[in-house]
Amino acid sequence: MPGVASGPPPGMAEVVIVGAGIQGLALAYELGRRGFRDVVVLDRSWPGSGASTRNGEMIRSAFASPEWCGLFDVALRRWHVLADELEAPTGFTAAGYLLLASTTEEAERLAGYAERHRAYGLATRLLDAGETLKAAPALAPDQVRAGLLQEDGGYGDHNLALFAFAAAAGRGGAHVHPYVEVTGIRVDRGRVTGVETTAGPISTPRVVLAAGPATPRLAAQAGLEVATRTVHLEAIATERLEPFLGPALAMLHVLGYGHQTPRGEFVGGTEQTEMARTDDVEGNLYYLRDIAQKFVRVLPRLAGARLVRHWGGLLDTAPDMAPVLGPTDVEGVVLDAGWTYGFVGAPAGGLLLADYLATGEVPPVLAPFLPERLVTRRFIEEGSLVVVPET
Repeated sequence: MPGVASGPPPGMAEVVIVGAGIQGLALAYELGRRGFRDVVVLDRSWPGSGASTRNGEMIRSAFASPEWCGLFDVALRRWHVLADELEAPTGFTAAGYLLLASTTEEAERLAGYAERHRAYGLATRLLDAGETLKAAPALAPDQVRAGLLQEDGGYGDHNLALFAFAAAAGRGGAHVHPYVEVTGIRVDRGRVTGVETTAGPISTPRVVLAAGPATPRLAAQAGLEVATRTVHLEAIATERLEPFLGPALAMLHVLGYGHQTPRGEFVGGTEQTEMARTDDVEGNLYYLRDIAQKFVRVLPRLAGARLVRHWGGLLDTAPDMAPVLGPTDVEGVVLDAGWTYGFVGAPAGGLLLADYLATGEVPPVLAPFLPERLVTRRFIEEGSLVVVPET
């Protein structure tokens, strides 16, 4: 894989990033842009083995809250330029992102979101039923009440994006070491001093935990409690089909999402009103049946389509489903955790955390997502997700 180093990791580093998913690799790349040359990225498996290659790939910034819109609009603007900047394809396609309302209550919610977006400076359009069907003719008419279209949203390719960040991080001086597990975090008088690994110790003044569901366990090694939870999601990919769906599609009523790739596959998944708390990544028939029934109801064109892939994945989520980003009570330990929309937000997470690590100042758009939120329980209310928060 591009960017992966050979040999054991060095004994000293400016920054150690634990987790070689898209979050960790995006941060390593951004640190290189800011002059960090001794960045070590560790992963107990292969790069991207977690949620980074087990997601729906859809990209938007048109959420409901100012906090989510601010963070993810930073990411969306980055997605538009990343392929050129990384000198490699990311698969980003600005096909649009359509939020679908299937009930009167959902249509009213979309109208409220559209008003907020105007205030936030986001380019979205509220569509009536007819306009929604014109934007996505494959929708079942009885499932359409209204739509909210973000024309500069769309989708990417998680494999291409991961490889692009890995290669660019390597060119910038980062050392990516797969199959190296962190077994301990050294802390002296409230400051991190290094990590213990299966390949030997590494001294460092900065450790970023970007390890998905393993983050709470790793944080505990530094004496920190991170009150996130692990939940299970599933998705599918179909055979190649003739083009039938333009924009990426989020379906509020059935808690579903999906898009059709440039190759023709339909990729997407559905969620439950209460997500399973498990560390099992295997798919199961219950989820598969739920996905098939909901998709065929909303997109009749999918009836009879053959599946070529069905997979499960894990998320490390906060109670409000918002990411947990920034410094902790142990000086030098930084969290890049709690992502529900981690693929979408990776360019923003990398950029903003690199800014913090380089300057010591928390960027304003990052401030609402600080880890202290888990203690104060000042959670962020976000109503436009196709997953259901605890709160």
